[in-house]
Amino acid sequence: MFDIDVPPRPWLTKTNLYHVVGLGLRIYVACLVLLGCYSVLWLAEVAGYLDERTLAVSWLAIAGLGTAFLVLLVPLYGASRRN
Repeated sequence: MFDIDVPPRPWLTKTNLYHVVGLGLRIYVACLVLLGCYSVLWLAEVAGYLDERTLAVSWLAIAGLGTAFLVLLVPLYGASRRN
């Protein structure tokens, strides 16, 4: 009945660009924090401040927190994309 052509919205907008840059900055800061923690643990190990048990628990805790974060991130990301 009505022949109205709606032009498609462009994908690359200022808002999308701001979101991509913000996500990149968050990932960059998270990497810096993680590398800083690893560096502190490595320096403490080299200096001899940590015994083997404490060091092993620290590495396992970091790996466990990373795994828990990823397990929680996947459903949250999916839920946010559906809305």
